Amino acid sequence: HTPKDQATPEQLMIRDQVEKIIYDTINGLPDDLRKTITLRELEGKSYDAIAGIMNCPIGTVRSRIFRARSTIDKNVQSLL
Repeated sequence: HTPKDQATPEQLMIRDQVEKIIYDTINGLPDDLRKTITLRELEGKSYDAIAGIMNCPIGTVRSRIFRARSTIDKNVQSLL
């Protein structure tokens, strides 16, 4: 490792706080948004696959992912 590859204790703390906010936010989302964002971001499913799993139109999947990401972004920005 070179020195620039090593995170400072402050950087590690911020990363851990951001990670906690992301997971707490996802867990606090309404059920439909939580399931959709989890399928997309944590399981890597395509929008088409999510639409099939959630039994809804792809436009609904896009909307739910957008709303979930917006909520996550807003909560992360409040930390920074």
